[in-house]
Amino acid sequence: MSDGGRRQFRILGGTRLAEFVRSNRFVDFIMGPLGSGKTHAVCARLMRHAQEQRPSTLDGLRKTRWAVIRNTYPELKRSTIRTWTEIVPEHVYGRMNWSQPPSHRLKFPHLSGDGTFVQTEVDFLALDKPEESIPKLRSTEYTGIVFNEAQYIDKAIVDEATSRLRYPPKSEGGATWQGVFGDLNAPDEDHWLAIMTGLVDLPPGLPDEEAVALGKWPDEWGFHQQPAALMEKHDAHGRVIGYEVNPHAENLENLDSDYYSKQITGKTKAWIDSRLMVRVVLVTEGSPVWPMFKVETHVATEVLHANPHYDIDVGLDFGRQPAAIFGQGINQCVLILQELLGQNEGAVTFAPKVRRFIAQRFPDHPISRFKFWGDPKGQDKTQTDDRTAYEVFEANGMKVRVPPGLIGNSITTRVDAVATPLNEMYDGRPRFQLSPVCRTLKVAMAGRYHNTKDETGELRPCKDRYSNPADALQYVCLGMGEGRRMTGRPPIGETKAARVHKPKVMRRVMA
Repeated sequence: MSDGGRRQFRILGGTRLAEFVRSNRFVDFIMGPLGSGKTHAVCARLMRHAQEQRPSTLDGLRKTRWAVIRNTYPELKRSTIRTWTEIVPEHVYGRMNWSQPPSHRLKFPHLSGDGTFVQTEVDFLALDKPEESIPKLRSTEYTGIVFNEAQYIDKAIVDEATSRLRYPPKSEGGATWQGVFGDLNAPDEDHWLAIMTGLVDLPPGLPDEEAVALGKWPDEWGFHQQPAALMEKHDAHGRVIGYEVNPHAENLENLDSDYYSKQITGKTKAWIDSRLMVRVVLVTEGSPVWPMFKVETHVATEVLHANPHYDIDVGLDFGRQPAAIFGQGINQCVLILQELLGQNEGAVTFAPKVRRFIAQRFPDHPISRFKFWGDPKGQDKTQTDDRTAYEVFEANGMKVRVPPGLIGNSITTRVDAVATPLNEMYDGRPRFQLSPVCRTLKVAMAGRYHNTKDETGELRPCKDRYSNPADALQYVCLGMGEGRRMTGRPPIGETKAARVHKPKVMRRVMA
């Protein structure tokens, strides 16, 4: 591969970067701080595998095909492709095709000088939501798939990627190497990579199937963790008072001397911990929908179990990423017990999953002891099914109703129905308690469920993977009567002391 004007970028031996670039594992990820050279490393590794591919038995070309994936096209073009064209410049290897999706077709002499040519196709894809991304992958065949900033990628997409590795075909000799690799900063605590690699403990109370899938990082997979970019400076009481560059940080030779001092200016400790210290923490984006939610106040220290003497309310959000939130209203307290999230599935698949979940997690409660509250849009028919989500659930023995007090699916009403118990105390304790098994809902409430400006400039909750359980929570709180409580009316099933009026005595007044 000719350098031909390529920006010189060194990866020092003995580093995690070098270890990652030389690896041949089927699945491989490298995690590190900003500026540590991770994106350059994944590009360099792609080119290494392309050059090590054996010649085709048909035409002698060393053929490979790749997908380089990020969660959005703006980030893909602004960051990933920019780094790629520094490593593989267009004036040397040929112009990029900038139509949607962008791609780069390369053909160049092999470095060995043996007269063979390397032919590599690279597609740059933006894949975020599993329901949209998985069908795109199912129509493709690649040698390898690369995930840039994998902390934003759902596991379902990675799982699908491992099944699309079929190029070059066996008729041409097959692939010398095939697999999936990527890079990431420290992910959120509910992210599958954080759980599988042991960066956080396996959440308690997981269903057996999910516990098996997330409980162990496979021995044949690789995970490379780089050193933190900074070291903390502490005062005599152990409080962080500043930072200095970690001399063991990787890629320092390719950075300006003041790179990290500029990075920390004006940043919160959570941001610094996540992006530069390689720690699993929650970094919120935008303004949280429920800023009053505090993990230390509203998340129970132990798993909450259903009280057999009370009914269970279930909030349902539909769509291709459905969610079910299970809770009980007891002594004016809102207790959220469990969450169940669907992946790229409609009501036909999700409804029986909810029914099975109920049988497994709540064996002391017959289905008659459950009240189901759903997104009003679930009453609409879809393009793929003549039945509504409500009808599908009813066919599975679960009658869904629109929560009381919800008019026009008002987001204000829904958000306030959760904010009310969050803001109030009862008998010396918070009215709202979340079981620690609800890990995605916990992260959503802690700030991932946040407000963004819509096309009119109005602040509204962002629609993403965290909005689904948050919406379901709103429906379950409304179902418990929190919407009625806001208007001064008692929740359904809760009586309010009646005022007794003495009857008036009507007297006839004579003129």
